[in-house]
Amino acid sequence: MSSSSEEGRQAGSSTIGEERVVIEQLLLKIDEVFIYRIPPMRSADGHRAEDWNLAKPLNTCSLVVAQKDNDLCVNIMAERPKQNAPEGAIESFLFAQSNIHVDFNNPSHKLGHWVNPVVDSSRYFAIRIEDPITKREAFVGVGFRERTDATNFRMSMEDYINSLKREAKAVELQKKFEESLTVSKGEDGSEEKERRLPLPKSNLSLKEGEKIHININSKREKSNKQPAKVKGTVVGNTLIGLKKPPPPPNDKKVAHSSVEEPESTVANSLSDEDEWGDFEG
Repeated sequence: MSSSSEEGRQAGSSTIGEERVVIEQLLLKIDEVFIYRIPPMRSADGHRAEDWNLAKPLNTCSLVVAQKDNDLCVNIMAERPKQNAPEGAIESFLFAQSNIHVDFNNPSHKLGHWVNPVVDSSRYFAIRIEDPITKREAFVGVGFRERTDATNFRMSMEDYINSLKREAKAVELQKKFEESLTVSKGEDGSEEKERRLPLPKSNLSLKEGEKIHININSKREKSNKQPAKVKGTVVGNTLIGLKKPPPPPNDKKVAHSSVEEPESTVANSLSDEDEWGDFEG
């Protein structure tokens, strides 16, 4: 398939000072197409490629599709020997041209006025051409060797229509924006335009059967009870630095008074009990 397309630029026009600049976008280029002379249609169904004598095309050309502003140009280029040049030198020239200008508000300016697919094949189209000098119009048949080339030609037509739709949408949005502007008087008496923004509509009421779930994170109250403090040093899970508990009391001991005795008195009493214990009973 010998075709190329250029993307990234949108067709349109801009003005620099007083000079108008026309932006051209190349949509498609195919190196080989066949041109046929079209006989009158036999029925209202449309053109049929089988009536064109496909084995004998009028010429073999190349085809270029380009968009200029809101117009689409289909240029059919042919080759011929170049004059005043060495033998074998050739040059390209414009064999036929179709200038397409689609207007959605004018029924007679639809795409079908210029480009019509045939009813018996997907690789042939009837294209309306115009003589640039006499302005006479006529249909010629265009055939593609590869089906993919015919598909690319059809898609280039769709890209052109979609670009017009986007531009029409942009004009509509611009018109709505200008209508939403309010005119106010400035301090010097001049008119100023301000954007009037509509207030957003909101409904915060609950619908029937609708519930609201609220999660509240609350901290636990600290307990007033503090664990008893134990004097000592903790090493691992063992307390050190505490005195050993006293030995269990002897049943034979005499109860001591609440007043503590000196260590010597306690020692003597213990020794006396040991000495008299053998004679008890």
